Amino acid sequence: MEETERKPIFTNVYVPNEQTDRQIYRHVRFVRRLLIFLLGTGFLAMAVYYLVWVIRWAADYKVPVYTQKLFWLCIAVVAMYVWLIAREIFAPRTFAKRETHRIKETYGTDRIEIRAAFFDDEVAFHNLASNAEMHLPYTSLKLLTETKDLFLIRTQQKQLIALAKYGFSGVTVEGFRAFMDEKCPTAKRKWRKAE
Repeated sequence: MEETERKPIFTNVYVPNEQTDRQIYRHVRFVRRLLIFLLGTGFLAMAVYYLVWVIRWAADYKVPVYTQKLFWLCIAVVAMYVWLIAREIFAPRTFAKRETHRIKETYGTDRIEIRAAFFDDEVAFHNLASNAEMHLPYTSLKLLTETKDLFLIRTQQKQLIALAKYGFSGVTVEGFRAFMDEKCPTAKRKWRKAE
């Protein structure tokens, strides 16, 4: 009963949608997507180098090259590269649609609201659709990052919590950054540059 009577310093309301889900996916999977792009490009470069080397070797030694096999090998390598890159380009959209569908199945609506109340010693999250609550001390927050529309908080238990950047009541975006800098001095912070 005491928890409900406490007045928060400020609050945040976050309503997930496809755009924010895409931002979350891009942020969480950034390293994976970069590795796929780099490895795919490296693999393509090696295949093209090998193809050129075989053709030059065949020309130097006047050996006939099995062009049909090389042609299909080249097509297969390029197709695999295009498939990998296209998959990563469309992955955020697929993830967002899947999340929206999951939310609709779970809660019976595609619009849920998550409220966060920031107190002096902890932050409390309340999912209005499921009526679930979670209280976290500031010491359990390990990584604070920012996307175009969101602040993302990663906890020690590797949970990812999203806050709407412009869903604050009682504080500005700059004020939130300063508050979190003060309350979470050991957490890593990756704030965006001023826009």
